[in-house]
Amino acid sequence: MRWTSGRVANVTLAALAAVVAVGVGYAVNAEQKGTALSGSAVSTATSSASSATSTSGSAGPSRSTVSTAGPTVTLTPSPKPAPSASPTARATSPAPSRPSFPPRPVTGPTDLPPPTLTFRLTTFNVLGASHTSGIGKRARMASGAERSVGAAELLRRHGSDVVGFQELQGSQLVALRKRTNLDFYPGFATGDSENSIGWRRDRFVLVEKHTVPIPYFNGGTRGMPFIKLRSVSTGLEAWFANFHNPAETARYHQQQRFRDEATRIQISLVNQLMAQTGLPVFVTGDMNERSEYFCRFTAGAPMVAARGGSNVNGRCLAGRPRAVDWIFGSQGVEFLGYAEDRSPLVDVTTDHPVITARVRIVGEASGD
Repeated sequence: MRWTSGRVANVTLAALAAVVAVGVGYAVNAEQKGTALSGSAVSTATSSASSATSTSGSAGPSRSTVSTAGPTVTLTPSPKPAPSASPTARATSPAPSRPSFPPRPVTGPTDLPPPTLTFRLTTFNVLGASHTSGIGKRARMASGAERSVGAAELLRRHGSDVVGFQELQGSQLVALRKRTNLDFYPGFATGDSENSIGWRRDRFVLVEKHTVPIPYFNGGTRGMPFIKLRSVSTGLEAWFANFHNPAETARYHQQQRFRDEATRIQISLVNQLMAQTGLPVFVTGDMNERSEYFCRFTAGAPMVAARGGSNVNGRCLAGRPRAVDWIFGSQGVEFLGYAEDRSPLVDVTTDHPVITARVRIVGEASGD
């Protein structure tokens, strides 16, 4: 009886050991298979990430291109702020217990109001200094440098924040740099300052700067500016372009086809800036046309004139404009006021009115 009991005990122990061995082997094998699968997945993901990194690195920074009738113009996207770094470690100690409170009642929306920017935009043909020299068409007027004193005063009176200048020659640019708080592009940067954009340096910073070739007298091209400015106070950005199209003069005749081509390039540029960047676009300039320019320009691009007028379903109502000087904005901007200054100070400063519009643009609302 003892021997039998012991034998049975031994057999039972042996069987139990066998079962344990099989279970351990199965667990080890399963663990090994699981480890191999995990390792394969990690290897594949790492390879994909490495491949993606390599491809991204070889492509370089993304850039968008504006094609016009002239040379290709490349736009550089504005730098975006880097994303916030994610936490790299978690606390190992348990979080302290907190008392339980009932949920707070919802008191209203959490979105912040959208940023709003209001500023004054001016177009100003200052009458180039060469026109009031001894042999100029306005020889009896003061010199360009002397008349720039009046030009600076007119900008102060109108509270101009951004200005599209035409015929801004060297002596006049030097005088305005001394008498205003404006920065200029192109100014002296390209050797042709006549079509420059000025902006108050305390209100705006320059983000991008470009010129586009525009046909002028007898089709000769001049580089005319378009720039992106950013508001110092709101961070809102907008494009500003400034043009001067050729006139009919005693020396130059039959310039209509060159004005038409200039308008076509201006329409193309405006449409591409809006499509590729989604930012507001403003155009200033001496177009040397009245209703003709308004109708062609607004038929080709979704722009509105600061002075009013409409162009719907092929019916253009320009409103009998007196001036050949224009301010336009893309649809969605708001013009709060418009003035054509023909005061005595203007009369002794230039042969064009000084035109100013009060503008408001609204950004997107952000979450709390």
